[in-house]
Amino acid sequence: MKRVLFAAALAFVILQFEPAPAAGPYDGNWSGLISAGAKSCLAGKVTMQISNNAISGVIGLAAGSIRIQGNVAADGSVKATYNNPSTGGESTLTGKISGDDFTGELESKFPMAGIGCTRDVTAKRS
Repeated sequence: MKRVLFAAALAFVILQFEPAPAAGPYDGNWSGLISAGAKSCLAGKVTMQISNNAISGVIGLAAGSIRIQGNVAADGSVKATYNNPSTGGESTLTGKISGDDFTGELESKFPMAGIGCTRDVTAKRS
């Protein structure tokens, strides 16, 4: 009887501690720079948090900051977007992660203002 109680208590204790989910290969905090590109485009900064291949982040430009969301594919390909239905503005961040480096492009379209920009983006995992 003591063995049964001991086994039950041990099983209960072990089941209380679920293993933590494994970190994805791209998980972490990323930060970098956005080049100005054409003269009508603004330079800025990018910060991204990647967890289990999901991206949340902020594009910071002189005109303000926008939140982006997206995903990282198994091969390191990145796609994150911003959409503002009230202004018609949209931005798409695409690129590739290799090790602790991200290189890509930020394409922004603001139809109401007649502006479109494509800028280079680089970031590093911290």
